[in-house]
Amino acid sequence: MFLHREKFNKSWTGSRYNQPAVSNALSRLRELFGDDLFIRTSKGMIPTPVANQIIKDVSSALSLIQNTISETEKFDPSTAEMTFKISIGDSSEYRLLPLLIKELAEIAPKIKVETYLTPRKDAPRELASGTIDFSIDPPVHSDPHLKHEKIYQEDYVMIVRKDHPILHLKEITIEDYLKLSHIHISNRKTGLGHVDMALYRLGLSRDITLRAQHFLVAPYIVEQSDLAITTTKGFAVDRDLAWRELPFEIEPLVLHLYWHEAKDSDPSSKWMKDLMLKTYGKLQKVI
Repeated sequence: MFLHREKFNKSWTGSRYNQPAVSNALSRLRELFGDDLFIRTSKGMIPTPVANQIIKDVSSALSLIQNTISETEKFDPSTAEMTFKISIGDSSEYRLLPLLIKELAEIAPKIKVETYLTPRKDAPRELASGTIDFSIDPPVHSDPHLKHEKIYQEDYVMIVRKDHPILHLKEITIEDYLKLSHIHISNRKTGLGHVDMALYRLGLSRDITLRAQHFLVAPYIVEQSDLAITTTKGFAVDRDLAWRELPFEIEPLVLHLYWHEAKDSDPSSKWMKDLMLKTYGKLQKVI
């Protein structure tokens, strides 16, 4: 618990542990592990790689103990009071959460949900430490301690407003597609996305007029302009938008639900996992 607080000077102020006790404990830990454990920076005290590994190992052990205790207790979602933390991108968030929250309101009214966008490289560590309970990502993680299950697959299409001139064409060719001005959604400043990588392999590139951070703004822009967005078909559901098949090959979007193996013996985590799988199954049916 001590190591889990990066900014421990402020975190422990006013707690039952006084500052000298915290400093003495840190000194003993530094001597024991032969490492500084925390380094002072302009953003405060941050853990070293050794400290991060200790946090991961200790958190996993504590999770196993907690799960063993939890397994002996009967989990009742109708009365349970807890918060599940989920790492999820905004394009998935705006589709999953309305259905998930509706389900929870009906069968588990005291259960809360918090969502975050965890960098993919950090997801294994945060799942191991319990910082997040689940992560929804493409199948990119190879950590042997992570469990995962495919929950969603959807094809990419071209989406435009319903009265866009390109819709008058009987067939949209790659040349027609490349003449359009496009929206690209990414929280990175540079780099090719999934669509642009597919075009790059064909020796092609498209004109990106807008590079934005979040999907939430995109439908309003597409509805009021000639810009096109290439994303999954579900983006157009319940919106004043039209979609067409792409004139080139591209792998579909595949999402997996990830959790740490330590959660397997926790009945509440297994219940939430099953509920999320059920909810994504409903989403798949409306596409």
